[in-house]
Amino acid sequence: MSADLLIGLTAGAIAAALVAYALVRALLRAHAGIAATDAARPVLNQLLAFFAGVVERRRGLDAGLDKRLSELETLTRQAGGTFLGGATGAEIFVARWVFPILSTLVLATILPLLGAPAGLTFLAVLLFGVMLWAWPESGLKDAAGKRTRLFVRQLPGALDVMRLISQSGGDLFSGIVAVTQVTEPGPVREELTLLRNEVAFGASLPAALNHVAERVGTPEATAVFTTLAQAMEMGTSISDNLRSAAELIRRQARNRAQERAQKAVVNMSFPLLLLILPGVFIVLLAPLVLQYLASR
Repeated sequence: MSADLLIGLTAGAIAAALVAYALVRALLRAHAGIAATDAARPVLNQLLAFFAGVVERRRGLDAGLDKRLSELETLTRQAGGTFLGGATGAEIFVARWVFPILSTLVLATILPLLGAPAGLTFLAVLLFGVMLWAWPESGLKDAAGKRTRLFVRQLPGALDVMRLISQSGGDLFSGIVAVTQVTEPGPVREELTLLRNEVAFGASLPAALNHVAERVGTPEATAVFTTLAQAMEMGTSISDNLRSAAELIRRQARNRAQERAQKAVVNMSFPLLLLILPGVFIVLLAPLVLQYLASR
C-alpha cells in the first residue's frame, strides 16, 4: 500500500467518523426523550441515555429486568453516581451492548484500511468486544467497592469529630457540619454534605441519616446511621452511640486485618514450596553433586 493511498484512506475514515458523530448528535438532540440537562453531557452518555429510555419503558413488564436495573442503581449510588460520567443503572445496562457494537464498527472499519490481515481484525474485534461487554458492570462493581471500603475506613474519624462536638454541647447536626468542613475529601465528606443539604431543604435529620445508610449500603454504615436515627427519635445519648460505633468499626477493621494476615501466611506457603525452596536446595546440593561427579 502506497503512502498516498494510506493517507487518503485515513483521511476518509476520519471524515466518516466526524460525519457519523454529527449525525448521532443531531439525532439525540432531535429525540424528545433527551432532557435539556442531558444535552450538556458527552455524546457517548447521550447515546447511552437514548437507548436507556427504551429500557426504562419496559419497567414493570419484566421482573428479571426490574431486578437487574435495581441492582445496578444500587451500585451506582454506592459508587457515588460518578461512574462513566454519572451514568444511571439503565445506561450501564445498555452500555454492555452499545460498547461492543461501537468497537466492532470502529475496528472493522479502521483495521482493514490500515492493511491489517482479516485474522488479526477478527481477533481484535472479538477481544475488544468481550472486554467492553464485561467492563461496564465489572468497572461499576469495582468503583462501588473501592468507595464503600474508603467510606468505612474514614467513618471512625468522622464519628470522633461528631462525638467531640456533642460532648462540647453541640447537637448531632453541628457535628455533621463540622465533619464536612474539617475532614479530608472523600466519600464520608460527600455523603454528609448530601445529608446537610437534605436537611437544609426540609428533610428531618433521622430521615437523612437513614438515606445515608441506604446510599452507602454497607453493614457498618447501616448499623451506625440507623442507630443514630433511632437514638435521636428516642432521645438517648448521642455521644455514647458515636463512641461505641467508632470502637466497633475499628475493632472489626483489626479483625479483618488479622484474618488477612493469617491468610497471607497460607498463600505464601505455595510460592515458598514451589519456587524458593527448590532454588535453595539447588544452591546447597549443587556443590556436593558436582564434587561427587568429579570424583568418579
